Amino acid sequence: MVNKDEKASFQIARRVRELREGAGLSQDGLARLLPSHRSLVSQVERAANNLSVDTIQRFAIALGVDAVSLLRKGPPIACDPNDRRSLRERISQNVFSIRTAKGLPQEGLSESAGLSRNYVATLEVHKKNVALDHLEKLALGLGVPISTLFEPNRQD
Repeated sequence: MVNKDEKASFQIARRVRELREGAGLSQDGLARLLPSHRSLVSQVERAANNLSVDTIQRFAIALGVDAVSLLRKGPPIACDPNDRRSLRERISQNVFSIRTAKGLPQEGLSESAGLSRNYVATLEVHKKNVALDHLEKLALGLGVPISTLFEPNRQD
């Protein structure tokens, strides 16, 4: 488990670099797999950007790991070829299932996360390319580690 007080962007930065180096890839090599410019890889590894869910998914795919592996130490989890959901869908479903399991209405989550109810509602129907800082607020509002929102097969 990573340090729970460390911002997710720093956790992802460290993990992307670790996995990239473990795969024997340069920043240019990873950029070609994304595809993107090397400057994006550099920015991610320095935690200089507030990443979106779609960008996190691109990095996970390029590194050949499940996105939750970018928020955890230890051996990376391989991508499940049978899970066809986008990371947006997975996070949306996890937010919804955690929120409802806790008996928390959208208004309650939006208040505790400091986000609008409309934002929470739009996220829950997979229409938001959520930024990492908002995911941190949602996780805090739900009382769970941010990695829980990325879980591939969450069971409540």
